[in-house]
Amino acid sequence: MTQYDTIALEYQRISATVPLRAAEWYSLHQRLGDLEGCSVLDLACGDGMGTRLFKQWGADRVVGVDISSQMIALAQQREDAEPLGIEYRVADAATLGGIGTFDRVAAAYLLHYAESREQLLRMARTVYDNLQPGQTFVASIANPLQPPRPVVDHRKYGWSYRLLDETLREGANLRGTLYLGATVVEFDFFWWSWDTYEEAFRAAGFSECRIEPFLVPPDPDGKRGSGFWDEYLAAPSAMHVICRK
Repeated sequence: MTQYDTIALEYQRISATVPLRAAEWYSLHQRLGDLEGCSVLDLACGDGMGTRLFKQWGADRVVGVDISSQMIALAQQREDAEPLGIEYRVADAATLGGIGTFDRVAAAYLLHYAESREQLLRMARTVYDNLQPGQTFVASIANPLQPPRPVVDHRKYGWSYRLLDETLREGANLRGTLYLGATVVEFDFFWWSWDTYEEAFRAAGFSECRIEPFLVPPDPDGKRGSGFWDEYLAAPSAMHVICRK
């Protein structure tokens, strides 16, 4: 059982409301480019929020993979109720191997669950083995360029995380929290430096790998208010890893 098997319902309910996700999804759409007729592999797909978006953005074939059977059950439940032709499977991204050759690969908050450099490399190799040459992988990740203070509080954007270990080190344990009013859901992950991530993707064979903050999404109605994203832009708590095969 994974930690997400026990928090699946709460995570699903809260995750969809987190303001930071608006920037994440907008940025992901821009960075994946035109998906019309493309195939997309979504690693750590969770309840399928991203897989459904890829279909809406024009993808032809979408496959979602997650290690949590409960998360996949939620995704399949939605697919059964509102069929989009998405395929789901329960599997560990670090040991998945090649299941096809996809035009794009995406992963929302997969990489920082690697418990070791070896496991991170296996994740990178899975991405590489399933991606068409010349194509792009985009992954959301807690910012490895900003070593966490005891607490990184971006509650304004719906989440925070704190260091559980006494000192920051490669592989240090972090605890994340998502907020929906007074309701919270917590989960643990690991801190790795950007050098470690980049090393893993270079070793897997990627020709290019960079990290970028989320883009600020359009707000034509002014619902967020002026300066809403300033705190995020000054010190991004989550970013996108973008790799090209």
